[in-house]
Amino acid sequence: MDPRLLEAIARNDKNTFINLVRENENFLEQRTDGSRSTVLHLASRFGHVKLVMEILKLRPMVAAENNKLETPLHEACSRGHTEVLKLLLEHNPWAACKLNADNQSAFFMACSHGHVDLVKLLLNQSWLVGLEDEGFDPTCLHVAASRGHTGR
Repeated sequence: MDPRLLEAIARNDKNTFINLVRENENFLEQRTDGSRSTVLHLASRFGHVKLVMEILKLRPMVAAENNKLETPLHEACSRGHTEVLKLLLEHNPWAACKLNADNQSAFFMACSHGHVDLVKLLLNQSWLVGLEDEGFDPTCLHVAASRGHTGR
């Protein structure tokens, strides 16, 4: 990934990001070396809501996977970024069903990291609740409880 693009995302510099993309729209396709994360993965990881909104307007690649098979939803859920998760779900709620290389969903990530607000948000998605009947693994709630993440 171009270092200028990486720096703009890390600093949450929306104007520089937009200017770089205007110069070269292919910047939206770039991935980081090593992890193969997209610009949306990075903005989601850092919790940069306005930058995530801009990327979603330009290229809504919510289901894109990095080298660990994680989507931007995994990034938002593991770091507790509620507003980012809401935006990602609006664009592609089914991406939340994707499992990473460790067979963990974004829901599992939210549970295991104790992000109760995200867990509640995901549990309020009617499509997610029905997945338990189709083999959805409820152990993520057990993991959350065993780690003391009870929402109190």
